[in-house]
Amino acid sequence: MKIGVDAREIQDGVITGIGRSLSNFINYFAQNEKEHELILYSEKRIPFNWNSNIHSSVLTKIGVPFWDQWKLPKALADHKIDLFYSPYYKIPILTKIPIVNQILDLMFISFRPYRKKMKFHRKLYYPLFGKIYAHKSIKIITDSEHAKKDIVRLWNINPEKIVVIPLGLARRYKPVTDSKLLNKVKNNFNLPDKFILYLGNFLPHKNIESLVKAFKKIEKKFPDYSLVLAGPLDTSSNGIKSLVSLEGLNNRIFFTNTIREKDHPEALLSLADLFAFPTLYEGFGLPPLEAMACGTPVVASKLTSVPEVVGDACLLVNPRDIGEISNAISDMLESHDMRTFYSKKGLQRAECFREKDTAGKLYKQIISLLKEIK
Repeated sequence: MKIGVDAREIQDGVITGIGRSLSNFINYFAQNEKEHELILYSEKRIPFNWNSNIHSSVLTKIGVPFWDQWKLPKALADHKIDLFYSPYYKIPILTKIPIVNQILDLMFISFRPYRKKMKFHRKLYYPLFGKIYAHKSIKIITDSEHAKKDIVRLWNINPEKIVVIPLGLARRYKPVTDSKLLNKVKNNFNLPDKFILYLGNFLPHKNIESLVKAFKKIEKKFPDYSLVLAGPLDTSSNGIKSLVSLEGLNNRIFFTNTIREKDHPEALLSLADLFAFPTLYEGFGLPPLEAMACGTPVVASKLTSVPEVVGDACLLVNPRDIGEISNAISDMLESHDMRTFYSKKGLQRAECFREKDTAGKLYKQIISLLKEIK
């Protein structure tokens, strides 16, 4: 039987969380499946090579709605696809083929600041069409119980239709002890000797302004430590850079720009003395797990899905309380024993989320549905 997949998220390489989840699933399929075929649909040639039962179909790029709702369903019919899997909430409506879609979070409608700023047509589109997509699917995959509750609450979906499968932690995330690699990464990004690290984007829900202000409260107490903000220097970072200048922290806070897999993020995480993640909203929250897997102690938000993911393996804080963030960071930096304790706890916790296990769960779910419709 044939499984179709919307693979646009990996046509430029694996960059996003969705892309990573999809790539893990495809790799697992390649290693374990001999009977069924996987056909990957994209707008460009996908830069990966897999075995003979995984094929790529490039559909000419046109406007996104036309690609989603005209080109894609036509290709599914032409290729006689038995089951279609979308790694995000969007699916082709005009097809009778059974569909599984993956909804990692509903931040765009459940996080109030984003909902308030949303343009009128998007306020109509997301609640209406998102709900239609969700109800049309025969199964929904999400990554946390928190995300599942949002889907049930906002789109009135039967909870039994939703399967929670955590995001997978790549094998590369482990403590790096190779001094040559560590020095190479340190020199490439001109990193200080001791630093607190944040890794991610600078969108408002990441709450990096509060992290900068929390660091300002303790920077004189810890003159040997700096703050490294590792993320894309796009328009969303401009306000953070302005705040750093306003607080007089240009010599204590460093920006790296985007960190890609070729930049060895596992080495960057291993170099850090502490990882900080004061987010206001996450559907899952992979960066704290990646830090834990590298043996780096973590201070993280107690909101949304993060406590579900990290358990008791880090210091949890109210991300809206700058004093609480700064106190937690201060406690960690002052106590070697505390950092060692959370480093060990984090390593143990991270092993529960390895990509082989999580990709295997998604694979088994897809194959079981394929058998049901056979």
